[in-house]
Amino acid sequence: MSNPIDVAERARPISLPSGITRVQDLTHVLDQDWPVFELYVKPPRIIQLACLADNDYNANELVFNEHVGTHIDAPLHFDDDGLAVHEIAVEDLIAPLCVIRIGDRAAADNTTELTIDDIEAWERRNGALPERTFVAVDAGWAGRVRIPGAFFNIDEEAQIFRFPGVSVEAARFLVERRSVVGVGVDGPSLDTGVRPADPYTHHVLMRAGKYGVECLANLDTLPDRGATLLVGAPKHRGGTGGPARVLALL
Repeated sequence: MSNPIDVAERARPISLPSGITRVQDLTHVLDQDWPVFELYVKPPRIIQLACLADNDYNANELVFNEHVGTHIDAPLHFDDDGLAVHEIAVEDLIAPLCVIRIGDRAAADNTTELTIDDIEAWERRNGALPERTFVAVDAGWAGRVRIPGAFFNIDEEAQIFRFPGVSVEAARFLVERRSVVGVGVDGPSLDTGVRPADPYTHHVLMRAGKYGVECLANLDTLPDRGATLLVGAPKHRGGTGGPARVLALL
């Protein structure tokens, strides 16, 4: 029998809407081995409730935290007055996608952050960020997901996580000086593993009504600009976020 993950990811000929030549999945496969913040998040559970041989149908029960796998952070996640995931405007879940790369720096400095300088350097090469864009940060972190211990990259001596993120200053710049619907990263969190004092990057973005997407995959396969992001966000009432199927249309 074929591995279900292989089947889901197998390339096959498809007919695309006019003007779209490629669809890139930016979503990791979520399973029971997904790395989690063990202090307060339990690993996902996939429980088989029925099988075709015994019940005439197949069905699973899924038990997981809203913030595991490739997932969206709704404004409510860090703002009691913010939008829940079911309240995010659908127009904001489709946006021009701009990818800013900091992977070379992150390889040498695991807690490096996206900076204002990175954004301005990107604009000198690619032109101004479009209106209502989504900015994704490619830190080269996605390949660590299936390497035990590498995604959160815990410094055992200092007892801190060491992974890259988005600086508070860059988040504030995107909110106040540019037009974004959201910001995404290929690491575990918008904030670095060495989190600064309040306000966190999460606070800056979500208290401004923006959403985040964490644990993105395959950003390295995309151009710096020109793709369109499509976030298949969940729609459960009062949700602070949830696993999402995230696609780039080219």
